[in-house]
Amino acid sequence: MRVLVVTTWFPSDSRPGEAPFNLEHVRAIALRHDVRVIHVRLGGTAAPSTETYHGIRVRRVSFSPKRPAQALKALGEIRRAVRSADILHTMAYSSVLVMALANAFSRVPWVHTEHWSGVTDPARTGGLWLRLAWLRRLLRLPDKLTGVTTQLTEVLARFGRPGATSVVPCVVENSSPITAAPFGDTVELVAVGGLVPGKRPLLAVETLAWLVAHGHPAHLTWLGTGPLASETEELAGRLEVSDSLTLAGSLPLRQVFDHLAAGDLFFLPTAHENFLTSAAEALSAGRAVVVPASGGYRDYVDDGNGELVEEATPAAFGAAILRAVERFREVDPHTLAEPIRARFSLDTVGAAFDALYRDLTASR
Repeated sequence: MRVLVVTTWFPSDSRPGEAPFNLEHVRAIALRHDVRVIHVRLGGTAAPSTETYHGIRVRRVSFSPKRPAQALKALGEIRRAVRSADILHTMAYSSVLVMALANAFSRVPWVHTEHWSGVTDPARTGGLWLRLAWLRRLLRLPDKLTGVTTQLTEVLARFGRPGATSVVPCVVENSSPITAAPFGDTVELVAVGGLVPGKRPLLAVETLAWLVAHGHPAHLTWLGTGPLASETEELAGRLEVSDSLTLAGSLPLRQVFDHLAAGDLFFLPTAHENFLTSAAEALSAGRAVVVPASGGYRDYVDDGNGELVEEATPAAFGAAILRAVERFREVDPHTLAEPIRARFSLDTVGAAFDALYRDLTASR
């Protein structure tokens, strides 16, 4: 089938970290279908451009209220592209807003995929979205809705058409050899995420200090950047664990997997997540995870591959890390990695979208 993906979130050479999960979903779809992408740059003013990005045909157009003529031209281009497609597939909630303007009267089957935690809990996002969250009612426009977790899909079901929702997870591809964790005298912890309030890096440092203070040597390597970098380092200094903390910055995925393989456990005291791709990547590397007992990642994290922590305190996370060391020290890493690699592979996710498309077109 000819699948047109319209999304307001998509990576580029200048912003490779912008929604890589959407690129992976597109790559999964492309295993079985002819796919092209229109990336709508909200608020942008750059001229339209066309490129092949990671093997995918991508058209980038700008859409800004400050340039109404350009915005209308972009809507017209999207409308024409939809007419030549067998399936319209939007990704990211704001893409639904764009399509509500561009595609109100089209009969092309429409699938929407959502990742954003703001749909699940607007209060956590705050700001203007808290007052505009009623616009989630527009999720009734697509014929089918998919969320990357059960938690997200349950919320989508409140706003979509009856029986229209299903779970299609993120893609996690890891072809690296599966190796045993070192589990030496020092517990090697690895975190992946931005140094931002929602990921709670300061709580991670406090947990590190709790471990050291209780006689358990530990080291935390944090992969990611953000506005809390200086504050994180300053806190580590005050708590006298600077030598136990490494802020490695943002790294290519292959190097992320290298760090995960060199560690003992994945640890991230994040405040709220949907899928939490980095935890799935850690499991795909054969590393157990220590995370809060909230979030959509409970679809795949359980007692068999991690510790789900109820209380967000250094003592609770520290105790969970110590339990994980004892529980997973002798566990074959293949038992952690192989189920994740199979469940979230490009082929498995692509097959799920293919089944959805075929069901949708057969019912027309």
